[in-house]
Amino acid sequence: MTAIKQIFKSKSFSSLLGNGMGAVLGLLTFSLLARFLDKPAFGAWLVFLTIYGIFDTLRIGMVLNALVKNLAQAKTEEEAGRVIGSSLFISLVITLIYVLLNGIGFLICYSLDWIPEYQSFFKWFILIAIFSLPHNFASWILNARLEIINMSVLRILSQLVFIAYIFLVIRLDATVEQTFLGYTLAQILPSLYALFKSWAGFHHLKAYTREMLSQIFHFGKYSMGTLIGSNLLRSSDTFIITSTLGSGAVATYNVPLRMIEIIEMPLRSFTVTALPGYAKLVADGKFEELREVYERRTGLIFYLLLPVSFLSFLFADWVVLLLGGSSYLDAGILLRLFASYMAILPLDKFSGVLLDTINKPNLNFYKVMIMLAVNVAGDYLGIFLFGNLHSVAIASTLTFIAGMLFGYYQLKKYTGIRFPYVLSQGWVEFIFWIKKIVNRHGSQTAQ
Repeated sequence: MTAIKQIFKSKSFSSLLGNGMGAVLGLLTFSLLARFLDKPAFGAWLVFLTIYGIFDTLRIGMVLNALVKNLAQAKTEEEAGRVIGSSLFISLVITLIYVLLNGIGFLICYSLDWIPEYQSFFKWFILIAIFSLPHNFASWILNARLEIINMSVLRILSQLVFIAYIFLVIRLDATVEQTFLGYTLAQILPSLYALFKSWAGFHHLKAYTREMLSQIFHFGKYSMGTLIGSNLLRSSDTFIITSTLGSGAVATYNVPLRMIEIIEMPLRSFTVTALPGYAKLVADGKFEELREVYERRTGLIFYLLLPVSFLSFLFADWVVLLLGGSSYLDAGILLRLFASYMAILPLDKFSGVLLDTINKPNLNFYKVMIMLAVNVAGDYLGIFLFGNLHSVAIASTLTFIAGMLFGYYQLKKYTGIRFPYVLSQGWVEFIFWIKKIVNRHGSQTAQ
């Protein structure tokens, strides 16, 4: 019982619980929109999210990892204030540039009557970019300080607002414009709450310094490139399928792809809690301890996710039916193909986290670019040869294998991480926790 209590009280479990609730609500949102919107409208909504996601990734990439790393290593409150103020300054500048570019883009498209079906996207891009900034930046600060519960509150509040709007409005008036409006409202309310609680760090803005701006920028430029590459890695499938197979195929492909969010849920939880700890070990020069902790934790998560991967493969048709309804049942085979690489996701993701931590964000960037190249080439080749979505899913498997191999080659070179030890030490850690929980439960039962 004590072992179980320790797990429940840990930061990792709090993050897992928060991300778990967030993932469930995200899947519920996706499932409701898939049912209430027709396929072309749902496809347009997915295209909108994909394009906006590129900007959001740019803003996150430039700031988040640098903010977490520098806050974890800050020795005083004054230094922490400089980190927060400088990070916020860069976030505001990026948002302003994005707003201006969208305004210019709208004027050009409107005057030349380009892509009329997507012209309304521009105004929603601008509004969402502005209104989402306070609660997004607050969640990054809370992430760095490992205030996991408060960070989860912001995320879940946004999702609950959107779900409520779907039931009250979109269910009755299922249009893309109503969906945009609901999503915008879902950014405003948590941002107001973050400002009210003083979580957004705006009071630190005046503490920014030129030196800290430069430090965050030079780290963030690679981190930003990495996250943009990761976003394009996911988005490239959407863009390529849209241009070759149509928006209906995009909707079909994205239904089973949402299952990946369940796999990424524990990954986000563990990376949120791992990055500050890794950064502190690097700052203290404890590289041997860093290597041991990394091998045990990454291997443990690999074995924890194996059952999820297996069950996703086994019950793929039921999962697709639950997510998208009967009209998407033909996507079951896609989920089985996705399940083939689900288990290796932690091996790829954690290699990127450690490369950032040891001040090698450039190598993490190169890793993602290699994955993007493999994915785009694989998508086009597969669609050209076979003309179906199955080849796109197979290309995704090859993509993550390529990223994993490159990441571990670099980690072995710079940190001595041993890939076989990740698997062996992870198994030892997995068995240790299983035995500890079973033994504690058995002793409590005997009493």
